[in-house]
Amino acid sequence: MCAPTCHTTTSPVPPMPSFFALLFDQGDHFHLFYKVLKSSLRLSAFLTFVVGSLAVGVKSERWGMIGVFNLALFFGLFLVHVMGSPTKFGDHSFGEEISRMFEEEEVARMGRKTGGSTSSSPEDLTEEECKLLNYFSSITVDLKSVEEKWACWSMVGGGKPGVGQQEQLSFTAIRYHSSFLCYAVCSIVQRTPAFRRRGGEILEWCLEELLLDPKVFDFYRYYWPEQVEGGGVFECRENIMWSGHVLHVASLYEMLTGDDKYSRAGGLKAEESDGTVSVTLCPQLALHLAACMRINRCGGVPCEPGLVFFQCQNHPFCAFTLLEGLGYFAEGFFNEEKRRFERFAVEGMRAVVETGGLKIACVTTRQNGPQFDAVYERERTILDERVDAGASFVEVREDIKSPSRVLGSLPFAHLGSDAWDLNYFYYWSTSVKAVEKIYYDFVKGKVDELRESGSWRIKGKCCKGGGGGGKWNSPPPAVCCFGLNIPKSAWSSAIFPVLIQAKDEENAEVVGDWLRRELRMERGDKVWLEESCEWSIGNTANYAMAVAMRNGSDCRAFHRGEMGVEEDRAYVSAVEPKNLAIWRCREGGGNSLEIGFTGDSASFVVERRRKGKKFKVAKLEEVGGVGELELTWEERDGRIIIRAETSGAKGEEKKQTEETCEGGKRNAFVIHLRR
Repeated sequence: MCAPTCHTTTSPVPPMPSFFALLFDQGDHFHLFYKVLKSSLRLSAFLTFVVGSLAVGVKSERWGMIGVFNLALFFGLFLVHVMGSPTKFGDHSFGEEISRMFEEEEVARMGRKTGGSTSSSPEDLTEEECKLLNYFSSITVDLKSVEEKWACWSMVGGGKPGVGQQEQLSFTAIRYHSSFLCYAVCSIVQRTPAFRRRGGEILEWCLEELLLDPKVFDFYRYYWPEQVEGGGVFECRENIMWSGHVLHVASLYEMLTGDDKYSRAGGLKAEESDGTVSVTLCPQLALHLAACMRINRCGGVPCEPGLVFFQCQNHPFCAFTLLEGLGYFAEGFFNEEKRRFERFAVEGMRAVVETGGLKIACVTTRQNGPQFDAVYERERTILDERVDAGASFVEVREDIKSPSRVLGSLPFAHLGSDAWDLNYFYYWSTSVKAVEKIYYDFVKGKVDELRESGSWRIKGKCCKGGGGGGKWNSPPPAVCCFGLNIPKSAWSSAIFPVLIQAKDEENAEVVGDWLRRELRMERGDKVWLEESCEWSIGNTANYAMAVAMRNGSDCRAFHRGEMGVEEDRAYVSAVEPKNLAIWRCREGGGNSLEIGFTGDSASFVVERRRKGKKFKVAKLEEVGGVGELELTWEERDGRIIIRAETSGAKGEEKKQTEETCEGGKRNAFVIHLRR
């Protein structure tokens, strides 16, 4: 077995980039800089010509000064038009057609109807997906010590510039890498519905070892020092860039495993660096975040103080969808919050500078102060009353009284931002058609432009196994979430799952091929995308999501509860070796369980989720084999222990360790059960 090590290049993270590197890094930012400059110069040049002509024509110092004043005034109005509040100035809308799609589409039906995938026949996992899972295990549950953990998860995450300043503020922060990894794992293991323990263990590890570790979330003290004495990290009315991911991952864990540990009292516990302990549970955190949305003029929750990024709103909305599917809230309970944010996004978040689809962020009033206490309590009470009444979807209220105001916006887009926006928007949006139209009308042109300009052209030969010989070693982004030095490796891997969901096959083929040729590494039983420690895990997670979607995974259906765990089904609760590559584990016809694995020998523990329900094995049958698989079983404490071994695999030279199962033959068998 390969020892779990940090998978990235070994050279240190390069120093902070220069100003020119921020603008021109990896080519994409030249387009951004050019488009912003062109839009600004177009108007200013015209006004300069008019004012200059006027001043020269009248040959008057007085008129010349008036002309200069007018120039400054008009240019100021231009900035207000472009960067000001989308509720007051300019055409910041995606148009009436997309708005109607959201308004007219029938409210999505949520909740588990049949339990879905356990009794369906999802596609088998590919060898690449199994190796991606091995990689994710190697950097999470397989780590043996705290030292190994922080050696692997050593990304600084960007932050305020300068020596000794706060870290973990930007796009490469640990909270993002760990969360993206969880979303990728779920996209893969949803297709082995009768064996999800491995995925659940990874999510549990990421949540408890990383997301709830003070090293990951203590940055909140930098932005919200008042919150340290005001209820703790879970009570902050901003900081959705952490709390949204915590709720999303915890809700995914329950949907994946059926274990409600994070929805019970005290289930989510964060011990801060000073020893303060904050506790909550998933349904209560969901209601808190929904109330924070209701008091914000955008209908979202700020990440940094006052800044509402579309990207981070995705994750609480995904969690709301999951919690409805799990039955904690009535169907459509959070549709008012969803529709309010969708409406604002459609009417005010189109990038008015021609650099892509959606604005980076909107600037709103900071809402963690005392002026929002009363309105927050009012909206939280309304939500609690809706829960008590068992109410579901209600009409969107437009008359919520709140001190919140939209103060301005960042008028440009970025392909990496658009990718993050749309990838998860597909999961929870009330209208998939509207999301697709946003992509095809406002984002695809940028992707086409990059493809046609050769941005994803393969240059030279890559080293054996891919990865470009370690040439990708990008630094973290500078200046929090406003740094422009996002490497091509990041925005290319991020857009890949969007292209798959949008069925943009031409661009998906080009981007996927570039990622495989330039970044993909394969060693032993693991696959990942090579980059610096600041980028590699997130890039690999996005790549894995796209691979899983291409192979049949449906993340929208999974979030809507259509692939949840059924209570009275047989499932595999444990396997040996621990990291056995299981590429099929699903219910078959006639009360049977189908299992496929790669290796020479393995053992499986099969039981029912409903305790006390007994069942027996009627027959074990090899699938597609020639009698090489020896199958035995025994009953023990209400469980069934099955051992599978290929002929001739009993010698010491073919024994496998308890930690891994490298190589070997692909085997499959069926367990026929009787109650």
